[in-house]
Amino acid sequence: MKPIKFNFNERKAVQVAARLLAHNGGEMNYMALMKLLYLVDREALLRFGRPVTGDQVVAMRHGPVLSRVFDLVSQKKQRLPKSLWHRFIPRPSAYVYTVRFSGVPDASGLSEAELALTDEVFARHRDKTEWELVEFTHELPEWSDPKRTAKPIPFEAILRAGHKSKADIESIAREAAADDFFDTALARA
Repeated sequence: MKPIKFNFNERKAVQVAARLLAHNGGEMNYMALMKLLYLVDREALLRFGRPVTGDQVVAMRHGPVLSRVFDLVSQKKQRLPKSLWHRFIPRPSAYVYTVRFSGVPDASGLSEAELALTDEVFARHRDKTEWELVEFTHELPEWSDPKRTAKPIPFEAILRAGHKSKADIESIAREAAADDFFDTALARA
């Protein structure tokens, strides 16, 4: 069986981030935002069989993060074009650790279940600092310390950590492969 792969949806990533930021008065420490985005995607994968953003997960020193979102927030990959993320969630410089949403939050790409899940994850973790979120994510069974690098966390590992059966994981893999096939076909059309 091929590894499970989902397609990154930047629009949904921006919309979930905007909702989390709105719940927090419009701004948040960037590391706390990245942890909450991971927790939303993790919970969506376990409940619905697919993450909200579709982003790949990597283990880093401070816990699991969404790979493309990390690149967007940290602005480390200068080759990334100005994106939807940068238009609505700019980070003024590498030395500013707070991100703000600029614009009117739009949640039209999110389902009611995804909105409710985002609200639930925020409510569950609203009182945690970024470092408490780091400690919390370090306790998740799918994370292991990658030392001084980033190491992919396969979706299968998250599903196993969430006590999904082999049959459930295989079903999710088939659905993800079908979605990828149709996304690719539509992109070519």
